[in-house]
Amino acid sequence: MKPRLGSRKMKKLVAAIVLCVSNPVLAHDIYSNLRDRNGHLCCNGQDCKPVEAIALPDGNYYLPGSGETIPADMAAPSPDDRFHHCTHYPIATEFFPWGGPIYESEPKTRCFFAPMNSS
Repeated sequence: MKPRLGSRKMKKLVAAIVLCVSNPVLAHDIYSNLRDRNGHLCCNGQDCKPVEAIALPDGNYYLPGSGETIPADMAAPSPDDRFHHCTHYPIATEFFPWGGPIYESEPKTRCFFAPMNSS
């Protein structure tokens, strides 16, 4: 008896959905406990990602995607030999008249991780 084509397609679809849903969670899991050089947590669940970075001769790092230069003393050892950049939106010094903070419009670097052999 020949297998039903529809059931194979359904299994492939379910497998693809499971992979798509589970991979971001697993990929982000490496950031859960990452801390900067001062011991502060870097991630709030959505603000860290792998990035392309270029080690500069002065020890700093250039991020072509954002045009940002990261100081060498901000870099911490990478958990997986890739570059990772964690950002956040700082609270501005003002508050809305009806309450609540105003966040800055541009993200700021919270943490940066570099492979130990990249400088």
